[in-house]
Amino acid sequence: MCGWRLEKVGMGAKGMGTADEIKALLGDYDAIHVRRGDKIKNRKDRFGVEIKNRKDRFGVERSLHPHLDRDIRPEFILCRIKRTIFIASNERTPGFFSPLSVRYKLAYSSNYSRILDPLIENNYQLFIAERLIMMDAKTFIKTFKEDETSLSLTDDPKKNTKSWQTPIYTLDEEGR
Repeated sequence: MCGWRLEKVGMGAKGMGTADEIKALLGDYDAIHVRRGDKIKNRKDRFGVEIKNRKDRFGVERSLHPHLDRDIRPEFILCRIKRTIFIASNERTPGFFSPLSVRYKLAYSSNYSRILDPLIENNYQLFIAERLIMMDAKTFIKTFKEDETSLSLTDDPKKNTKSWQTPIYTLDEEGR
């Protein structure tokens, strides 16, 4: 991460030092970025009715990221990760990733609040600090596939293709 970006968000060299301190405490780790909130959150339509995805003219639910909700659930993450993981996510449900603890030692930025709290003033600064930590992981698995060589939790493309598809929630639905 470029030093100028840290300066731009008000973190500077102290941000690098903070990330380095957390990385040292983590030891040997992998990292995943799980982008959930803004991609699968419920929205309200113009009438105030909550919607999760969009329905086509036949009433069939469609999504720009049809596999995402399934692929970033703990039971599917278990299929992709093999060791200790640092999780950076905007998921707000307490304990959402707890099922992963049966196989992995889990670490979150909140585990290091005594180190981060004096430095972090907003969510963007937290994202930058988490990104610094994730960049040095032995394996870094992103939410979306960015190119053919990147590791990701879902094969859905990061760039919005404007192609609304039926969401896939289970492996059984994949074969339809």
